[in-house]
Amino acid sequence: MKLFIRGRQITLTDSIKKYAEDKVLKVEKFNDSIIKMDVTLSAAKLKTGNAHVAEILVYLSGSTLKSRATEQDLYVAIDRAIDGIEPQLKKHKEKHSRAKVQDDSAKKLYSLTNDENFESDEKKLVKVYLPIKPMDVSEAILQLENLNKVFFAFTNVETGKMAVVYKRKDGDYGFIEE
Repeated sequence: MKLFIRGRQITLTDSIKKYAEDKVLKVEKFNDSIIKMDVTLSAAKLKTGNAHVAEILVYLSGSTLKSRATEQDLYVAIDRAIDGIEPQLKKHKEKHSRAKVQDDSAKKLYSLTNDENFESDEKKLVKVYLPIKPMDVSEAILQLENLNKVFFAFTNVETGKMAVVYKRKDGDYGFIEE
């Protein structure tokens, strides 16, 4: 993880830099996908008097989180900005771990076991589940290829109806929708 601490309209002393760095590095434990963190410390004049602003930008893979705090004391502003970014990082990590679990459970639905195959008058009846997430036709074709199946049933994102893509004998793809 890269960490950048900048001062805007303020002189950053070693003790301020060290304090901000120590606080920010403690936040890293809440999410392991942090790429870069920018901390901007500045002084501002408000109607109520002078104030200090601490702004933290956290760059994750695919998203950016931001927290900003304005206080009379710079150290308190840093603490409040850290307190604002922690729940965001926790929520982001939880959201991605839930998405991964949901994705893994969707993959399990595709793997057919012998318990799901039923013998009925010399013909097999195979139970097939639709994926949880609706998708478009091109994504369904990719799934068909990745799973190495003859056909793939899915819910069409454009129409909301059940649809099937299949590989034809001539190498092209067919598409059936209810």
